[in-house]
Amino acid sequence: MTVLDGGDLDVPGLGTVRAGFTRTERGLLGVGTSPGSPVVSLYTTEEEGTEYDDDIPMTVAELQGSLRRVLGAEIPVREAVRLSRFTFKARHAEQYRSGRILLAGDAAHLFPATGVAISAGMLDAVDLAWKLAADLHGRAPDGLLDSYQDERRSANARTMLHTQAQVALRRGTDPAAEALRELLQELLADEQPLRRTAALVAGADLRHPVPGPSDHHPMAGSFLPAPTAPGGRGTAGPAPLLPTARPVLLDLADRADLRRAAEGWRSRVDVRAAATTADRAADAVLVRPDGHVAWAAAVGEPAERAAPALRAALAHWFGAPDGDA
Repeated sequence: MTVLDGGDLDVPGLGTVRAGFTRTERGLLGVGTSPGSPVVSLYTTEEEGTEYDDDIPMTVAELQGSLRRVLGAEIPVREAVRLSRFTFKARHAEQYRSGRILLAGDAAHLFPATGVAISAGMLDAVDLAWKLAADLHGRAPDGLLDSYQDERRSANARTMLHTQAQVALRRGTDPAAEALRELLQELLADEQPLRRTAALVAGADLRHPVPGPSDHHPMAGSFLPAPTAPGGRGTAGPAPLLPTARPVLLDLADRADLRRAAEGWRSRVDVRAAATTADRAADAVLVRPDGHVAWAAAVGEPAERAAPALRAALAHWFGAPDGDA
């Protein structure tokens, strides 16, 4: 077997096998090479009824058998740097919390597509960490730890949805399946569906339930889109605003009334000003340590409405104000 220019493989008795993915009637073959490296990456996907014991390491013979079934020919593999199996499992715990036991990551869910489990697990951890810390320090309001299960189970249901959709897109081999894949590729060439799909896969399209009246700000419950740039737009995410992993009240309009309303939580909530322009999305934004917006004040929202709503959000997520605990 020879690696050709461009990463294609010249396989004796078979001819050229293209770099990238090759779909056959029996499955999918992936080929990857790196310039100057003798290592060739081979990946197969197929429908197979064999039950594997993951405690028994995968063998080169097992890989060769899969290659033979998918491609209908032999690709000589003498030795392997790394071998692994991946089976399409779709499992989701009914409860993420039972008393002092909390599930996160692979203990809570197994998704039937690659590339998302680590990000879902990290988002579980980020959601749980600040709530668990508040509970351990005696600052957690009633129900805070329970909100971890409510939020992350709903979020991971979305992850299960799109990973199962990926499996359906990948499995089909008839003309209808090919047409579906071709149509989806066309749609993803446009910016709006591409951004929406990317947010879905990244887990950034979530909108957690918000306590209180239903007429809350549209940003409430969502993931803060950027270091609130003009109009609340951007792509950098909230990390630069949360260097200490503490809640932050972002004052975007020099609202002294809202800063005063938050005085009782100064030991737990940072108050910061951010430069914006006239087309800002909100006058102020309360951001949880995990980057989700807990509350936001509409542009020009009067103090008699905004200040009580801010105090209610602060108490709901971060406990009673200092002196009242």
